Amino acid sequence: VTGFGLLGHSFEMAQGSDVELELNVDAIDLIPEALEFANMGLLPAGMYRNRTFAEPGVDAGVIELCKQDLLYDPQTAGGLLMAVDPADADALYAELQGCVPSAQRIGTVREYRGGKRIFLR
Repeated sequence: VTGFGLLGHSFEMAQGSDVELELNVDAIDLIPEALEFANMGLLPAGMYRNRTFAEPGVDAGVIELCKQDLLYDPQTAGGLLMAVDPADADALYAELQGCVPSAQRIGTVREYRGGKRIFLR
C-alpha cells in the first residue's frame, strides 16, 4: 500500500467493491517512533491530502488522532492490502506467516449498509 496510505487504499477498495470494512487498529503494527512523531504533529503533507480524500468515508470512532494520522500517511510503503473469503482467511494467514512474518490480519469486510465505508475500532 503506497501513496494513499492504508485508509486511502482501503477506502478505494471498499468503494470499488461496494462493501464496507471494519479495521482493528490495535491489530495494525504501527512503528512506535512514527507514532511518537505523529503525536508531536510531525506529519508529511501527503497525509493531509489523503485525509481530505478518504476521511468523508471513514468513521474513526474513538481512535486517537495520532493513530489516524499514521493510517492516512502516504509513507506506508511496502505493504500489501488484500481481502479474502472468510473461509480461506485462516489458511492464508497461516501460510503468509511462514514467508511474511510481518503479515497482519487487521479487519473484516462486510456488506455495505450505506454511509461510511471504513470503520476504525
